[in-house]
Amino acid sequence: MPAKKRKSTNQVRREEAEALREQIRALQLLVDMKDDKLNSALPYVLARSQHLNLLTKHSSENRYEDAAGAFCCERFEVSHLVGVKSLREVYNAAKFFLTNVEISTTEALGQITVREDYDTIGEDESIGSFRLISARPTGIVTESNKVLYDKFYEHHELIGGRPCAVMVTDSVDEDELHPYNPKTRVRLDVSATLVMTEVRRNRPGCTKRHEQQPVEGSGAEVDQALKTDVDEESMILIRCASFMKVRRPEFDVPTETLSAVGDGSAGWVKVMLQTIREFVCAL
Repeated sequence: MPAKKRKSTNQVRREEAEALREQIRALQLLVDMKDDKLNSALPYVLARSQHLNLLTKHSSENRYEDAAGAFCCERFEVSHLVGVKSLREVYNAAKFFLTNVEISTTEALGQITVREDYDTIGEDESIGSFRLISARPTGIVTESNKVLYDKFYEHHELIGGRPCAVMVTDSVDEDELHPYNPKTRVRLDVSATLVMTEVRRNRPGCTKRHEQQPVEGSGAEVDQALKTDVDEESMILIRCASFMKVRRPEFDVPTETLSAVGDGSAGWVKVMLQTIREFVCAL
């Protein structure tokens, strides 16, 4: 039996160096994409919500199957958080949720989820990449490869110079270091944008009319209050636009099973709000 050839030390080091250079190139690509992602995400969410009454909750959903047989779901939601101290506090709580999403989804949605290869960039950790592997109640395993961008703006011109927080999560289409495995797993792509702002509203039971003033500009806000007094309270407005695609794998999976994956994943906004409340109350 012929002896196996061993790689020389120099060859091993060259391969390790090339792998490191590839990782650095991938991380630099994430850095280069950050501003474009954030700058396009905020106007989109503002445009989607410009004709809505932002002082009331809203949820809309569109589900369909594409030409490749993938289950797709588009959602847009407007949610409120009342009784919190500040927008910054909610932003920190949302960031905690997104960077620990496997814990919350395992506990709340009943699916065992593990996170692999979590990397962050920058002192503020405003760029992150990670993979999620989830064992679903139906018996299938899903995999996601995600990138996360976030930024807290002290002032933003699109909302009249007021503060806002923007978070964007997107799916990685191809990853040479961590390729998808369609032979044993179902690929789940989720792209979502969270926009958080602080508004004033009348306290429940108050009959005083809440005045609003439109703000000029693309994706203009309609939620800027003119007056503040004891009859009003602060409220954090959270707008979420998301797109989910459950791709058909190379093994047989019933259509209703793919749809069930979408049903479970669609509840993550509700889980996020609950996690934020728990995080804020623990401070």
